[in-house]
Amino acid sequence: MSTASYTFLNGGGQAGGLIRAVDWSATAMGSPEQWPESLRSAISISLNSGFPIAIYWGQEFTLVYNDAWSSIPGDKHPWALGKPGAVVWPEIWDGLKDQFNAVLRTGESIRQPDALLLMNRYGYKEECYFDYTLSPIVASDGGVGGVFNAVIETTYRHINERRNALLLSFWENLNRSAGVAEAAELICAILNRAPDDICFCALFSGSGPEGHAVPLSGHLSIPGESLPIIASLAEGTAFSGKPLKINGLDAYLPGPIMSSYDEPVKEAVIVPISNGDTRLRGYMVLGVSPRKRLDDEYMQFMEAVGRQAGTILNNAYGNEINDAYLREQALNEELAAANEELAATNEELHQAQQRLNGLTDELEAKVVERTRELEESYEEQQALNEEINAANEELTSANEELAATNEELSETQIHLQRTLAGLAESDERFRNLVRDASVGIILVTGKDLTTLIVNDTYARLIGRTVAELENRPLFDIIPEATSTFRPVIERVRDVGEPLYLADQPYIVYKDGGTINGFLNVTYQPYRESNGKVTGVMVLCQDVTEQFISKRKLELSEERFRFMLNAIPQQVWTATPDGALNYVNEVVAEDFGEDGGSIVGQGWQKFIHPDDAAATLNTWQKALASGREYQVEFRLRMKNGNYIWHLARALPYREGGKIVSWLGTNTNIEIQKSNEQKKDEFLSIASHELKTPLTSIKAFNQIMRRMNKAENLGTFIEKSAHHLFRLEKLINDLLDVTRINAGKMVYDIQPFGFKEMLLESIESVQLKSERHAIILEKADDVDFNGDRLRLEQVMTNILTNAVKYSPEATRVVVNAAVQDNGIVVSVQDFGIGIAKEHIEHLFGRYYRVDNTAMRFEGLGLGLYISSEIIKRHDGTLWIESTEGEGSTFYFRLPLQTNEEDRITEYEGYYGDRSITIEHNVAHFRLDVDWKGFQNVESVQRGGMKMLEMLTKAGASKVLNDNTHVLGSWSEASDWAAQVWFPQMAAAGLKYFAWVYSPSTFSRMSAEKAADTTPGLVETRFFGDPESGAAWLDEKV
Repeated sequence: MSTASYTFLNGGGQAGGLIRAVDWSATAMGSPEQWPESLRSAISISLNSGFPIAIYWGQEFTLVYNDAWSSIPGDKHPWALGKPGAVVWPEIWDGLKDQFNAVLRTGESIRQPDALLLMNRYGYKEECYFDYTLSPIVASDGGVGGVFNAVIETTYRHINERRNALLLSFWENLNRSAGVAEAAELICAILNRAPDDICFCALFSGSGPEGHAVPLSGHLSIPGESLPIIASLAEGTAFSGKPLKINGLDAYLPGPIMSSYDEPVKEAVIVPISNGDTRLRGYMVLGVSPRKRLDDEYMQFMEAVGRQAGTILNNAYGNEINDAYLREQALNEELAAANEELAATNEELHQAQQRLNGLTDELEAKVVERTRELEESYEEQQALNEEINAANEELTSANEELAATNEELSETQIHLQRTLAGLAESDERFRNLVRDASVGIILVTGKDLTTLIVNDTYARLIGRTVAELENRPLFDIIPEATSTFRPVIERVRDVGEPLYLADQPYIVYKDGGTINGFLNVTYQPYRESNGKVTGVMVLCQDVTEQFISKRKLELSEERFRFMLNAIPQQVWTATPDGALNYVNEVVAEDFGEDGGSIVGQGWQKFIHPDDAAATLNTWQKALASGREYQVEFRLRMKNGNYIWHLARALPYREGGKIVSWLGTNTNIEIQKSNEQKKDEFLSIASHELKTPLTSIKAFNQIMRRMNKAENLGTFIEKSAHHLFRLEKLINDLLDVTRINAGKMVYDIQPFGFKEMLLESIESVQLKSERHAIILEKADDVDFNGDRLRLEQVMTNILTNAVKYSPEATRVVVNAAVQDNGIVVSVQDFGIGIAKEHIEHLFGRYYRVDNTAMRFEGLGLGLYISSEIIKRHDGTLWIESTEGEGSTFYFRLPLQTNEEDRITEYEGYYGDRSITIEHNVAHFRLDVDWKGFQNVESVQRGGMKMLEMLTKAGASKVLNDNTHVLGSWSEASDWAAQVWFPQMAAAGLKYFAWVYSPSTFSRMSAEKAADTTPGLVETRFFGDPESGAAWLDEKV
């Protein structure tokens, strides 16, 4: 038969078509007509799901997968279809096969969040991360036939968070370097913490002219003999200003450069550290991880590293500029002092010149007077000559004084010229530093804040030119920024103290458009020579990219915290020395305290005193050895009860050093309880087996001593009764052993169901004189199953009904065809069962203690009955009221050729068991479950809900169970362990669960929903209207 004729292989897109094209008879799975119903159901669910699902079937784990999963094997698709898991994944199978075998062996699910798998998907060993579950697929023979693998690839998120953490380290250190050399050392130190993404680094930077070589500023993880070759490769390709890729790097080098994975680095990239407009230029050579493909995201990350490194270097260069500015201020003060000294010298020179002019005028007057008098008298002439000689001597002295003054004036003028020249040179140098700075700089003065100095970088920030800004009031040009920045500038000017503001948003308008971003701003008061503040120098660094990266990192950290809180168990981290430093919300909820308070107190407050010493000793040994920590202890919950937990922790290493511990505490109270019940059972079993043996032995001894044969009949009958009881106990034990080993044999044949009921009732009625077992109704249908095993179920339920209603006189039986199945009920009117015991009744070794009376038996009957019903794809449940009696139900599906009609369109899905509608007006999914449910229908409907929730982006669900019949308890574990955590991860926040009328179904609902505390708020309601009203209150 062609695979295209099998309805369970319908759909599935491209993967579905490929599956139908495979010759499965040539694989270990064999022809599809031989496939068991459990495999067919699993494949049908996967093909019609938008969630990535793979099925590994049989002992060879033959692989079948759907469209959503087909991207995971990379280039191995579609070759991987129909191949054994060990053939598809030889590189990781040694680490996975134990998990897969454990699922086959134990039938228990396994979940691995964020697991590292080094997979060969594209021709090289790749670093990959996955959140996956391995769930059992129960085959018809009672064993586990295969593994159901639901998976989400988390590689991008995990690596992106790691890379964002590195970029955040750059951002946190943007302004911590006083100079360029110190900045280069800091950059190498930051990159040393990222060996998984950057295997080596060479940094080249300088302030020479464009097109000239720049020197090596720093390097990391490059052997000395390889460094000159790296430098020559970089120098030959680095002046394009664009990122460049170097392939086949190992062919150029004398020896390999090893990565953190002990594999040689074969690729490198050259990324610029500036955009060409900055004074400080350069590039970086970065080694590419051999376990990641150099795709667009990787290249963008490398470019971001280059930009961040360039920002650190240029900020350091800006700090040098600021130091030069401070030195300029000091030179201005020195020049002011020189000007004052020059003014005083000029005043003194002026006074000397005035005295000299006075002496000259006085001498000339005397000469004229003496000449006239000489004409009158020779004697007077002679006397005049003497006076002239004296005057000449005085004039000579005055001339000498004038010459000295002139010489002093000349020296003062030379000093003044030199000072003015130095001032001009200093001012030019200062203006050049401002012009070439990589940060925006503007100097505004006066009351109207007129622009005195401004550079191109600042002008570009606001979409203007230097010419548009110079000598104009700043806020006449950008009035929209007045309310944000003018009050700050005026305060710095008035107070005279500098101010630094980080991550300041700004917005300006230009040509009808908007320019916005984020700035780190330094406001520095500008002082004149007399110390008066007349303006403010503003330094603006554009940190828009860093701010966005920081915000993305914060969101990434929030998602990481969300993931930790999504895990339905206690998660914690500790420092390398063992101090607790984080607990997730599950811990806080369990303990009823704030997470910060728990971290401050540590585990000591919550660990049982009897377990504290051993726990501390084990923890200290793990810290000392750096190996896995594992211990069992009891923790005190918020209700005061101590619950057993299994604690496990692993060290997280960076650069070979432990930087933290990641641990979990898993609730193992159920396992411990089962161990205790098993011990109690063994004690009960030894007693129950010993009692009939003792009685038989006593009767045999009596019969051996008896002389009259006519009295032997009574003791033989009593011995036979105890032998029958002993045989039943042994058969129960053997059945449990067969069930656990998956070796329970079933003889599937058609038979009359009503006839089987009548014979079972007759068999039990013969042993019960007090009770009348009444068959009220029984539809006469043919059923395909193991008659003897189902008769065993009926006998067990009827026997219990008689046994646990000692004061009653009747038991009522009904069997009716309903919803493609036959539903059987057995009602007694006895002691009833308390609600807390009902959900455990089908467990091994469980017996309900009743203080009023004790009943014999091992407590295995209902467990065996439940397993027999399961193997017939049926369900078993109970409704009971303590003191009034119990009704046991089981439902068996009838074979039918009727196909399930599916209706599906945008925002709607409907089949026989469920309808799902995207309620756009109320931002939720409205879900209505209908009729009898089983594992297959619950899983199919649940995965469709997950798909529609993800597509709609909804966070609320109205889950109506009022139309559910019977019980879906067999699917509750899957819903709790797999489905609910996946719904939480997809965005579910509020879940309104409308109860089914069945008590058993209600308990299944409560069990399934109690797995995501703190992530999904679940409320239970008696009607849909109340649930819808509650959801409408949630935003």
